[in-house]
Amino acid sequence: MRSTPLVAATGGLVVLVLALAWFEDVRIAARVLSLGLVVAAVARLLLPERAVFAARGRRFDVTVLLVLAVAAFLLAPWGLAQVPS
Repeated sequence: MRSTPLVAATGGLVVLVLALAWFEDVRIAARVLSLGLVVAAVARLLLPERAVFAARGRRFDVTVLLVLAVAAFLLAPWGLAQVPS
C-alpha cells in the first residue's frame, strides 16, 4: 500500500496542472508539471523503495522522470503555438 501523502501529492499535482492549463496558461502548467516531475525524480532517488511509485529500477525511473521534465520544460514556450494550415 502506498503512503497517503504521496498519493495526495500526486493527485494534487495533477489537479493543479489541469487548473493552471484551463484557467491560467498552458505554458505555466507545463513548467509546473516539469517541476513536479523533478520532485518525483528526487523522491524516487532518495526515499525507500516501498514509499514511492515505481515502474522499473530506481535508475530507470529517475532517468525517465528527468527526461520528461526537461522535455516538458523545453516544449512549454510552444504550448499555444498555431499549426500552419
